[in-house]
Amino acid sequence: MSQQNVELVLSLYDSVQKGEYESPLRVLDEDVLWDTTRFGLPDSANVYRGFDELRGFWLGWLAAWETIEFPTLATEDLGDHVLVEVAQRNRGRGSGVTVDFHYFQIYRVRAGKVTACWSAPTREEALEAAGVRR
Repeated sequence: MSQQNVELVLSLYDSVQKGEYESPLRVLDEDVLWDTTRFGLPDSANVYRGFDELRGFWLGWLAAWETIEFPTLATEDLGDHVLVEVAQRNRGRGSGVTVDFHYFQIYRVRAGKVTACWSAPTREEALEAAGVRR
C-alpha cells in the first residue's frame, strides 16, 4: 500500500507538469486539508479546506505564473504519509522573472485519497506540521 501512496502523490506533480490543473482533484479527498502556513510566503499562508477553497488557492497561484516546473528531488515513504522534496521554478506572467522555491510537502493518504498536505521549508518542519514522528 505504501508504494501506491507514493505513486498517488507523485501523480499530483505529473498532472501539474502536464498543465492538467483539474485532474489532481480526482486523487484528493473532498474534505482535503491543504496547509501552507509554513510555506514562507505571507500572501499564501493559509489553511484551505475542501475542493472549493483549494481550487481558489490553486487558480490564484497559477494565474501569477506563465510557467511552473515541479521537479521532485526525493520522496520518502512514511506509511500513510509521503514526504516530497520539491525544487519549484516559476516564471512570472508579464514580468518574465524566474523564481525558484525549495520546500518539502508531506501528504497524508487514506483509502486511496490524499486527505491532507502540509508545506514547509525544511523536512523537519514538514514532519512536525503533519505530526509525524521519526
